[in-house]
Amino acid sequence: MKKLTVIAAMVGSLACLSLSTSLPAMARDAFTFSFDTGAVAFAYSDGYWDRGHNWHSWRNTREAREYRAQYSNNYQHKRHNRERNMGWRGDQDHDGIPNNVDRDRDGDGVPNRRDDAPNNPRRD
Repeated sequence: MKKLTVIAAMVGSLACLSLSTSLPAMARDAFTFSFDTGAVAFAYSDGYWDRGHNWHSWRNTREAREYRAQYSNNYQHKRHNRERNMGWRGDQDHDGIPNNVDRDRDGDGVPNRRDDAPNNPRRD
């Protein structure tokens, strides 16, 4: 009976040791943004524009790296001041028509009012 108690204590201590070494690694990998990522209009290596047309610098390099990894479709790997109009893109589909008067949102040649999928540029 004493042997069984000693073995159970050893197994329990090994299990606790393995859990205690993996917890800091998991905590280190967990990352949350300090802002609402859905409010980002355009992101650059030095910061981002929010949808209210306000510029924000990244808090640190990890925040920029994590945003780029998770939202690469909305990230430009260059400084915003290299772009025309300081990186605020008023013509997202690059057809020469500003977004506020653009009647073909996805640039596929079909006006939004007649397009079954106005946000899908691929015609299926």
